[in-house]
Amino acid sequence: MKNRILILSLVAGISAVLFSCHGGSNQIEPPKKIGVVGSAELEFVPNEIFMTFTLKEYLDAGRKKVKLESIKDDFLALCREVGVADSNISISSYTGNERWDYYWYTRRRKEPDFMSSISYAIKVSTPEKLDKIVSGLNENSIDNFYISKTSHSDIEQLRKDVKTRALIASKNKADYLAKSIGEELGEALLIQEVENNYNNYYFSNESNVSNFVSQSAMSYESANSSTPNFQKMKLRYEMKVEFRLK
Repeated sequence: MKNRILILSLVAGISAVLFSCHGGSNQIEPPKKIGVVGSAELEFVPNEIFMTFTLKEYLDAGRKKVKLESIKDDFLALCREVGVADSNISISSYTGNERWDYYWYTRRRKEPDFMSSISYAIKVSTPEKLDKIVSGLNENSIDNFYISKTSHSDIEQLRKDVKTRALIASKNKADYLAKSIGEELGEALLIQEVENNYNNYYFSNESNVSNFVSQSAMSYESANSSTPNFQKMKLRYEMKVEFRLK
């Protein structure tokens, strides 16, 4: 019985050694490859402009409060007049505050002491429409206005185009580098988008996407100035690609 156990142990040991040697002689060598990073950029003029207007109640010439409902109606009529669709107008905030001079009138109480305000977010396609809205505003009822965001109606397709160009740039780079040492490109082994702080976002609602579109700015000389100048928006992507060398 002991002899049988000893023989089985020896056989098992020899098999393990043979298996190890056999496996080691058939290890697959990693392929020869080249890895590169290609990039592409695109600048373009935004065609979606998001503007915020804050309207407030005020006292007219007779020291009577002009109510917010009337102010809202006038503002929305102005937006429709310049061609802004109702679907592109939304309420972003609604607030109320005591007048700054409230305590001067607490004894007499002859004038209203509480003023309401409302903010509208509006989307337009051209700065000319914003010019028309600004020029038609009631100066007494407007508290402030500013551009909150700019974008492009075809932004997703633009992103795809830039990424495709970055991939082509990667292939071209890998091709001339390989040829410079007498090698030839084979199939792609890896395609990977490179995370870049430049493309980490924001902005926007667009919201917490990982691809950043740089914020555009717009400046008004005055309400009656010529068409404002827009800073171009920019998309930039980097793509890492590994190719097999034949």
